[in-house]
Amino acid sequence: MKQRFAPIRFSVVVLLLMSQLCWTVEPVPAPQLPDPGTATGVTRSDQQQLGLKGMAEVYKQMPVLPDSSPLTQYVQQLGRKLQTAISGQNSWPYQFHVVQQGEINAFALPGGPIFVNVGTITAAGNEAELAGVLAHEMSHVYMQHSAKQAAKQSMAQSILGFLGGILGDSTYADLARVGLQIGAGQVFLKYSRTDEAQADAVGAVIMYKDGYDPHALASFFEKLEKQGGNNIPQFLSDHPNPGNRMAAIDKEVQNWPSQKYLPNTQAFAHAHQEAASVKAYSAQEIADGAKQGLWAQQNQKNGAVPPPVR
Repeated sequence: MKQRFAPIRFSVVVLLLMSQLCWTVEPVPAPQLPDPGTATGVTRSDQQQLGLKGMAEVYKQMPVLPDSSPLTQYVQQLGRKLQTAISGQNSWPYQFHVVQQGEINAFALPGGPIFVNVGTITAAGNEAELAGVLAHEMSHVYMQHSAKQAAKQSMAQSILGFLGGILGDSTYADLARVGLQIGAGQVFLKYSRTDEAQADAVGAVIMYKDGYDPHALASFFEKLEKQGGNNIPQFLSDHPNPGNRMAAIDKEVQNWPSQKYLPNTQAFAHAHQEAASVKAYSAQEIADGAKQGLWAQQNQKNGAVPPPVR
């Protein structure tokens, strides 16, 4: 009798164990954006005002395509798509604009304005790489890196004083306090390697949420490093390498749920072709034109006008 029921009892035990295993296996959660924290003493309104001040200077110092440009409209469409990954109180009024410069660069101002060079668009091999550049810059705004830098340097009160009119029209000085310098046709930012690592990690989440392969973010940076040689692109000077970007991205995404990433789009192909036909100035040409006040006049004539500073 005991031998007859032994196989049955064994089968029941196996089934029970399998059922317990099934119940204990949980689905892998999708990645979530981190809490960006706050910049002590520098409010969201302060950051947005600084961003608008910075924009006004950019439009004086650089040739910027108008919003009516097909290339700008494409970049804005891509930016809005990426912005859907950020919601609630941590979102920012992002703006996306294109600078008529041949060198590869992109930069973000406090509060949301983002500029990308024509040269960056032509250098991107696919839409995911360009999305990675935008997501990286959006992450600097999301994490409030510029404002936190000012707070760490105990200059938040100076910024607030400036915004209140105490310091008068000292735009350059106060932008410099958040690690931003604009002049002679150039925009210089000061991000730490920690900032860069955070922007990579947050940018990867933004890309994943919108269906883009996060590895494209790292691959674009690596491509720039290989192409740069001894001449380091301004983009890499402003965005110091925090380490092995590709390995860091691999580590970030290894436990994320697998998904089929978006393919390259026809819209990107058209934008890539459009970028090749747009007049793109060299850094030296832009610096010379800035000294002559050329770009402020040209932008005004073309309808490339920044929003007013309130």
